[in-house]
Amino acid sequence: MKKLLLIILLITSLFTLSCNHNKGSSSTNPIGKVGEIIINPHGVTPLSAVYRTETVNAAPITVTVKGLYGEPDIIHTYSAGYGTEFEIHGMFPESMNTIEVNDGGRIITKNVSVGTLPNGIQKKYDVEINNLSENKYYNNPELYFVSIGLWEGILGLSKNGYTRYFNSIKTYLSKIYVNNSKILFFDTSEGGDNNAGLYYLLGNRVIEFPTKSHHDVIKINNNYIYLSYSIWGLEDRLVEINNSGKILKELSFGKLIKNSLDLTKYPEDENVFKKIAFGEDVDNIYIVNGNQKAVDWFHANSLIYDSSEDILYVSSRTRGVLAIDYSEWKLIWWMADATLATEVPTYIPYDVHFKDLKSLELYRVKGAGMDDGPKNQHALFLNQNGNLGMFDNQGDKADNQNGSRYIEYKITGTYGNYTAAKVYEYIDTSLYSRIMSDVDFTGENYQNLLLVYAYPKTRILELEKISKKELLKLYLPFVTYRVDKMPLYYDEGRVYSEDCNLKNPN
Repeated sequence: MKKLLLIILLITSLFTLSCNHNKGSSSTNPIGKVGEIIINPHGVTPLSAVYRTETVNAAPITVTVKGLYGEPDIIHTYSAGYGTEFEIHGMFPESMNTIEVNDGGRIITKNVSVGTLPNGIQKKYDVEINNLSENKYYNNPELYFVSIGLWEGILGLSKNGYTRYFNSIKTYLSKIYVNNSKILFFDTSEGGDNNAGLYYLLGNRVIEFPTKSHHDVIKINNNYIYLSYSIWGLEDRLVEINNSGKILKELSFGKLIKNSLDLTKYPEDENVFKKIAFGEDVDNIYIVNGNQKAVDWFHANSLIYDSSEDILYVSSRTRGVLAIDYSEWKLIWWMADATLATEVPTYIPYDVHFKDLKSLELYRVKGAGMDDGPKNQHALFLNQNGNLGMFDNQGDKADNQNGSRYIEYKITGTYGNYTAAKVYEYIDTSLYSRIMSDVDFTGENYQNLLLVYAYPKTRILELEKISKKELLKLYLPFVTYRVDKMPLYYDEGRVYSEDCNLKNPN
């Protein structure tokens, strides 16, 4: 009897060990092997790391970068079943940093010494004004993501001016974006040595764009549209791709204008048009001394899609703002100040503009759109009430004593009778950015404006829209492209800043 009991106990013990062994090899066991903290895994983010495990985490994993210099710890918890790679962000340059990972109750700590960053990037920049209050996301604060100079990377600064993110990808930052519960950035390919696309903050690419891109990208449902180039017309095309990077549409702004002409009624418009639009799309290549030359005649720089109306709003830096029936690819209206005089030949070869095309007169937005309209604008913004805002650089001249501004218009009417009323304006005559700028809406109720005067050096200004009280003022010693205010990690239910569209964000 004792022998039989011993045999039963032995079999039971072997069965228990076998079960425990199988559990240990399961992809969802919280008692799996401890993972590894890898610093700068893709070679472009020295202030970031990744925690990698062999199996999918069955228990939550919390990553922490300890704060220094009075800055908070940056902490994020990944839920059970998240995966095998866990981004870690928020270290400081020129500092000894501490990373802590809580993996199912097991604490893994790594001390990381980070040296200086390239191109003279500082550990801290002086903040002139900081009237921002703390919010409930103290350990996942918003940073000001800034594109550095001309293709020198992306910087993430705290409200106190500390550098807590850096990406050395040679890029113009298009925008920081929340996509499928992750923080990613869109990158343009202009001037850089990488392919344009959608990237994780660690620098690994999610989607590659099939053509050269410029300035702006927006999402429409599961697709993306971005501004692109023709060979001889430069920044005068729009491309729509699916989430695999396959081209669905390739559209021409030159053809859009050409198809709006009434040459039967205004035959003279044909010759005028040939002094405005150039490129193979409109069979009009500019010739200089017998040589073909590419012309940046349109310079599209901002996109908004109103899905409720199927209207695409586009900013052409050299020509004005356009509303387009996206499905039909037909012009609805265009708007520019009556005094617009983009410099010749610096930007365009002839002193000829949309106003010189008689066929476009009935499409023109008058009222404030003409009498107090935009010049060389960027960063369109569609408000919830349908009013159209923008950063109006007023930049058709090298100098402008009136400065640049943020302005909103209410546009009404129908074909032949479009008019605009100015409903809001913020202007500081001491701040002028001839080229490049950005506008975001921030705050829990989108009550604040984030304005970026980007050229010749970066001046970031965040203010309460209604009272115009300055909340943050930060000047940086380099030119930028645009600035976004976003956290390093996604939080469910959090209100994120909006880059272009509050009416029906995509």
